[in-house]
Amino acid sequence: MRTRSIAALCMAVLVLTGCAGGGGERSRAQGPNGYSLSATFEDGSLLWWDRSPESGMTDLIVLDASGQRSASCLAGEPAYCVEGQSGSQVVLVIGPAGSQRAVMQWFGQEVELVRGELPADAGDDALPVFGGIMPPPADEEQGYHLDVLDDAGEVVFSS
Repeated sequence: MRTRSIAALCMAVLVLTGCAGGGGERSRAQGPNGYSLSATFEDGSLLWWDRSPESGMTDLIVLDASGQRSASCLAGEPAYCVEGQSGSQVVLVIGPAGSQRAVMQWFGQEVELVRGELPADAGDDALPVFGGIMPPPADEEQGYHLDVLDDAGEVVFSS
């Protein structure tokens, strides 16, 4: 009887801590409280999305593969943020309504950003989001430039 009780207690602890049970990578990922997983990058980093119901501002947070915060961006309208150390910089974009793609010209390289998936309950007025982990600069002299495009391939936001 005591062995069964200990086994039941161990299983309860495993279930509560998320160590037991199935599910895909997206269902196991734990992000900041209240945020939704929006995108996964090739290096294992995760893009988390949230929007304040009070202010309407979009908040993006990137956690690296070890779960450490590596970048964030907060805005109520189209904006972009570049954060991180040289060689491992993160670009986050809050695009205007209708945005479908975001492309960085990054120090001599063209980098297509990943389009984030917004949760089903995000609302029709939620702005599209994009992100990417930038490669080391190929040519320091060239700098960077962002273009956000709509369905027709027209630039709707640029910097």
